[in-house]
Amino acid sequence: MGALVRSTLSIIAAALFVGCEGSQWRIGAAGVIPASGAPGRSHNDYGTTGPLLFVTNFLSWTVTVYHASARDPAPVATISQGLNDPAGACVDGQGTLYITNQPNSGPGWVSEYRLGQTTSSEVITKGINTAAYCAIDSSGNLWVTNIGGPNITEYLHGSKRPHTVITKGVSHPVGIAIDRTGNMYMANRLTSSNLVVYASGSKSPSRTITDGITSPVAIAVDANGVLYVANVREANVEEYQPGGDHPFKTVTQGLITPAPVTVNKKGWLYVANDEQDDVVEFRPGMITPSKRQVTKGVHTPIGLAIYPAVLP
Repeated sequence: MGALVRSTLSIIAAALFVGCEGSQWRIGAAGVIPASGAPGRSHNDYGTTGPLLFVTNFLSWTVTVYHASARDPAPVATISQGLNDPAGACVDGQGTLYITNQPNSGPGWVSEYRLGQTTSSEVITKGINTAAYCAIDSSGNLWVTNIGGPNITEYLHGSKRPHTVITKGVSHPVGIAIDRTGNMYMANRLTSSNLVVYASGSKSPSRTITDGITSPVAIAVDANGVLYVANVREANVEEYQPGGDHPFKTVTQGLITPAPVTVNKKGWLYVANDEQDDVVEFRPGMITPSKRQVTKGVHTPIGLAIYPAVLP
């Protein structure tokens, strides 16, 4: 546990991962973005051909961009403008990247980056209060978990104002995922560790999953509705069949401190070890990592997203 305490998440340390057996997490230094939210100068923009993997690096305040099909790729771009203690990542159908930010001072914000760009095009601040992770639904709407709420906020596609705020079933929200039918899954961390499921359009939970949910961080849902939950302290990813409340598969090989997870349209699962500074890949149905991994430019990864995304 000592090594885990030395790693991850500064404000996610204080917010997302606090309470881990009474351990005290390191708090990172605060930083700033322009008060107006205006984008800075673009640099190191990247091409958009082929699948792309985005990795949020908490300690270096960067997002590194990779060609997802390479075995151990070097970054094709590095995003740093508009970031301060970056945490979660998600991508919509047009390739717009959303990154949650958790600075020590202030409630934080969500930075948006158009596909191929390293300069923030928009900054969302309204309704944001220590944002953890984010997800995109089939309509392209953005959903954000706010530890400081605690709540879940929805932003209609293209809007910077909250449209829906969910508080029922929310205690310490971290990972969030949405399936093709609109069901939303949200993980609560700390003393009430569980996974809450909301039916499409509902602001109240339809059921709660507890079996296999012990120290959840990020979650993901593939195109077939299979749910993946990363338990950082148990060093595993639990998998659940659509509608299931009990794991049907547990992945442990290659995992040390799994925090973020994402899955592509083909069902390939990507898991980042924040302590080991790598991202490992699992082919569909496999519990052993493939030979593809990402290590170059990875520094305390706590957010993952892939393009093209599963939704919409």
